[in-house]
Amino acid sequence: MRPNHRTNGRLIPGAVLQALAAGLLVWFSTSCCSVNLLEIDPFLSDIVTRLELESRQEGRIRTYRLPDCCWPETPEAEGEQLLPVRSRQPLYTGLDILALEDFALLRHRSFALLTNATGRDRSLTSGLDLMLAAGVRPRLVLEPEHGLYGYLDAPGADGIRLDPRRGLRVLSLYSSRRVPDVSHLVDIDLLVVDIQNLPVRCYTYVSTLTYLLELAAAQNIEVLVLDRPNPYGFWHAQGSMVREDYRSFVAEAPVPFLYSMTPGEYSQFVADLLFPDLRISTIAVAGYRRQDLDAPLRASWINPSPNIPGLESALVYPGVVLYEGTNFSLGRGTTRPFIYSGAPWLNSALVAEQLRALQLPGVEITEVSFQPSASLYQGQICHGIQINPVSTRFDTLRTGYEYMRLVRRLHPDQFRFLMQSDGRPRIDVLWGGPGYREAIQADLSYEDFRATWSDQAAAFEELTAPYRLY
Repeated sequence: MRPNHRTNGRLIPGAVLQALAAGLLVWFSTSCCSVNLLEIDPFLSDIVTRLELESRQEGRIRTYRLPDCCWPETPEAEGEQLLPVRSRQPLYTGLDILALEDFALLRHRSFALLTNATGRDRSLTSGLDLMLAAGVRPRLVLEPEHGLYGYLDAPGADGIRLDPRRGLRVLSLYSSRRVPDVSHLVDIDLLVVDIQNLPVRCYTYVSTLTYLLELAAAQNIEVLVLDRPNPYGFWHAQGSMVREDYRSFVAEAPVPFLYSMTPGEYSQFVADLLFPDLRISTIAVAGYRRQDLDAPLRASWINPSPNIPGLESALVYPGVVLYEGTNFSLGRGTTRPFIYSGAPWLNSALVAEQLRALQLPGVEITEVSFQPSASLYQGQICHGIQINPVSTRFDTLRTGYEYMRLVRRLHPDQFRFLMQSDGRPRIDVLWGGPGYREAIQADLSYEDFRATWSDQAAAFEELTAPYRLY
């Protein structure tokens, strides 16, 4: 059992400020932990905290960590746990740690907050409610695709509105605008980010984050990322880098298609790569390792978007999302989107049989029929397959590629790629170039297709190694 420690963020007394200004570092002992009086500089508010601080580039890029001895006591679960896969190791997200520190890093700051329904602590309390209860109020809330409450599947309202539940000003970044105007950020000196991401380039939260980091750098606004686990931590980067002429809202980040980084890791990497003047801090997740399979569950899983209702859908998503560029249903409007996929014209028995014959690792395949209540083939009976990932050997990109390759081969007259209004295939825009579609059309083996991007993915893993926090 770990000792239970609580702390209240407070301004440093004037006498201590004078001592710090003279270059001293003062520590106050509190049980097994120490209270760290952070050095004065224009980058930070002068605060008291138990967090350990690591910094690079003369303090421009910072990482806060909660020492093991300061983890709060975790009560033992009563009886047998419902989900035995969960580890007994406690996990604390950046939000959990910020709350333990009584939001000391936000006090006396004028901040905007990018968040949505996933911004909750380990007891499922909204970060916004925790902040307001602590007397810390964001000047502006920024919402990504799917909105502040995570249920929208259409663009949000234009302009700033007042949220009736909390009386906060909210600006949608999935509307006619993708980034705030400078006028929206008057008197804002800090941008806080707290959002559960799926690290796939076409999952638009990373595009929104990239735009905000660029704006923060241009406007000399500090950034604080409250980090959350990467549900794909056991996978390395996969897929090609985006081609410059294919950059868009679904292909903006300078990463491979599946890039396997937390929001904090990605933000520090991009700050170093693209925004040399950006001042950025990350509160790292405590009790988390990259390869932890159950980390998202231990962090209290909240659906990051309407069609990712669970961890299984999240794991299958990178492999089949490219079907969005075809005349195929991905089970939107069913209980298991992305797990289910198919079409009214699909010979699901034959597809399932031949897909199982490939003996793909870590996955079980079965037939399924479903009736989507939204999107393509709404109200029609679709025949397809159900993809069940069963082990860490599951290769989501390979499974999706072999699946599409089979469907095109077995249904050459029915299967087709959808075109955008600009005349480009939608799948090319999602992939960030024509490589995936061209490989399918050429009926390349997965090994040959993988060879077209494996060097890029390996180089990315090597390039980003210094930015891995876990």
